[in-house]
Amino acid sequence: MYIRKKTFILIITYLAAAVVALGAYTAVHFGMEGSYRRTAEYGYAHAFEEVVGSVSALSDSLHRASYASGAELSGQLCADIYGSCLAAEMTMAVLPFSTQELEQTAAFIGIAGDYARGSLRTSAQSGFDDAARRNFASLYKTAAALTQELSELRDEINDGDVLLDEPENVFADSGDRLSASMLGIEDGVGATELDGYDGKYAKTAQSTGKKPIVQSEAKAIAAEFFGLDKDKLKAEYSAENGTVCFAFNGGSVCVDAEGNVLSLSSERSVAGDMESSELESIARDFLTARGFGELYLASSERYGSVQTMKFECVENGVRCIDDSVRISVAGDYGDIYAFDAAAHIKNHGSYPKAAAAVSELAARTAIPETLSVSDAQLCYAPTEGRGAVLCYGFDCAGSGGERVFILVDAQTGRQFDIEIL
Repeated sequence: MYIRKKTFILIITYLAAAVVALGAYTAVHFGMEGSYRRTAEYGYAHAFEEVVGSVSALSDSLHRASYASGAELSGQLCADIYGSCLAAEMTMAVLPFSTQELEQTAAFIGIAGDYARGSLRTSAQSGFDDAARRNFASLYKTAAALTQELSELRDEINDGDVLLDEPENVFADSGDRLSASMLGIEDGVGATELDGYDGKYAKTAQSTGKKPIVQSEAKAIAAEFFGLDKDKLKAEYSAENGTVCFAFNGGSVCVDAEGNVLSLSSERSVAGDMESSELESIARDFLTARGFGELYLASSERYGSVQTMKFECVENGVRCIDDSVRISVAGDYGDIYAFDAAAHIKNHGSYPKAAAAVSELAARTAIPETLSVSDAQLCYAPTEGRGAVLCYGFDCAGSGGERVFILVDAQTGRQFDIEIL
C-alpha cells in the first residue's frame, strides 16, 4: 500500500503530539499523586503529633489535679482534663490503622475524661476530696508513662526509624510500623481502675453466678406473669446474653437469663373508652400483684384508646427516678398492652436512708421566680454513672403553661438537673 509523503508526515506529527500529551498528562498526575501522598503523610504525622501533645497536656493537668483542693481550681482542671481527652480521641481517629492498636490507650483516655466530667459536678462546692486526688494521681502515673512512650515514638518517626502505616510503606525493607510500635506501648498501659468510679466506662457488676434459665422455664414465667397460654408461646429470638423472646397471637414477650420479665408488646388494634383513672388503677394493681412495692405515678398519657404510664419505685418514702417501669393498658378490655421493666431491672437496689441537709423551703430558693411550684418530693436522681443523689424534685409551670421539672441537691441547695416536660 502506497502512502503519500504528506500523509506520512501528518501521521508521524499526530503520533508525536499524542506521545507528548500522554507524557504531560502522566507527569501532571504523577505530581498530583505525589502531592496527595505528601498531604496524607503530613496529615498522619500531624495527627500523631497532636495525640502526643494532647496526652502530654492531659498528664500535666492530672498531675496538678492530684494536689488540688479548691472548688474553682478543681473545676478548671476538670475542664482541662476533659478537653485534652476529647482532643486526643479526635486525633487518634485519624491515624491510619485499626482501633486494636489503641484499645487500652483509648480506654484510658475515655475513663480519664469521663471521671473528670463526673468530678466537675461533685467537686463544685468544696473541690476534690482525698479519694479524688488519689484517683487523679493514679491516672497521672499512667498518663506520664504514656507521654514518655509516645514522645519517644514520635522522635523515631521523625528520624525515619518508624514508618507510618501507609500503602507505599507496606513493602519497605527497613523500619518498624507505627501500628506495631503502638501495640508494644499498649502492653504497658494495662486496665484502668479507679476507686468509687461508676461512670459509663465502669465494668458492669459481676454475674450473680446463677445458672441461666432454660427456654421452657422462661416460657412458663412469661405465661404466668401476663396470664397467657403457655402452649401458644412460640420461641422467636434468643440473644447471646440469655434473653429469650416469645411470640403470641398479637404480640411478643421477653424474659432475661435470670428469669426477669423484661417486656411485652402488642400489635392489635384498640378501640375503647374506659376512663384513664380506671386504667391507671388496673396498671397499679397489676404491678402490686407481681411484687412491686410502693410506686409513684410519674406520668400518665392517653394515646388514642391506650393509657401509657411511668411508675417509679419508692424507697424509704423517696422517689427513685431511674428505678421505673413503663406500662400501657388497653381502653377496651383493660388488658396489659405494653410493658417495659428494663430500667427497673437495671437500677433497682437499696438506697441509704434519706437525710437532707437542706430544707424544702431553702431548696425552693433555687427555683426561678418565673416558675410556680405545683408539687415537691424527695427524689433519688441518677448521676452520670450508676449512683444516685438525694434531691428535691419540683414540678413547676411557666407563665406560658410550660411544664418544667427541676431537681435541687438536698445537700447543697443548688440546682442538680432540669427536665422540660
